[in-house]
Amino acid sequence: MLTGELERIRFVTQHFNDLQGLRSAVPLGLFTLGLVSPAPVRTVLFLGAALLLLGGKRYYRRTFGEVEHQPADPATELCPASIYNPAGPFSRLEGFRQVTPMARHLLMVVAVALVLFSFFQAIPPNFLVEGDARHPRILLEPAPTLGPPLIKVLDGAAVRAPSMQRAVLAQAMYALYGSLFLGVWLWRGRRASQGLHLVLGALLLWLSALGTSLGYLARPGGGEMPGIIDVSLPALVDPGAAVLLCGSSMLLAGLLDHWQLVRTLGWPAAAREE
Repeated sequence: MLTGELERIRFVTQHFNDLQGLRSAVPLGLFTLGLVSPAPVRTVLFLGAALLLLGGKRYYRRTFGEVEHQPADPATELCPASIYNPAGPFSRLEGFRQVTPMARHLLMVVAVALVLFSFFQAIPPNFLVEGDARHPRILLEPAPTLGPPLIKVLDGAAVRAPSMQRAVLAQAMYALYGSLFLGVWLWRGRRASQGLHLVLGALLLWLSALGTSLGYLARPGGGEMPGIIDVSLPALVDPGAAVLLCGSSMLLAGLLDHWQLVRTLGWPAAAREE
């Protein structure tokens, strides 16, 4: 067996639980897409997500088997390896659930991204969005008085315009989903096979950062903005576009995770016969 194949098998075994895309990322992607879909389509997407969540574990167990948890050794309980779970983020020591490495990476990256996002959202200038979703225009708006970095303190009736609130919601979605992808990439060892997570995370975080800086890039009177920003503007200020991009990205990542399991472990003989 080649060294590269052995490394791939070791990686898939170590991350067997969190590579089960059909019971994690794919249902989340379907649920996200359902948020902006018409009612009949939303029902189908939500139902599909629920079925995958309920039946995914059984499917993976019957098709690929299970990876046994490494038992905790009381004599070496001070060693991190004694509580390390080679199958993914479901480790436990003497009945006490540990904070998994995956959870630590995700929480750290998400927390940093959302704190930075909130901080820069609290800094003027603010902007208004005019026009329809396909051809929006950005206008400068007088900034309200600032308070603590994470809280916008408003003067009297000077409230953020609804159009800006919608834009902030879209940018927050990009920041959240982008940090999730980046956290997963870091947790999985920054491997080349996980490059899609890095690309998706970088793209969504870039869209969030670009949308947050629109107030600085806006032209007086709502003039045309620089090239790539003008092209990306509908996605930066429309929550519907953000939901479609984030949901599609999560769906794609989940399918890639599932494909990695199939590629590495193959289909067992019993599954092929069925």
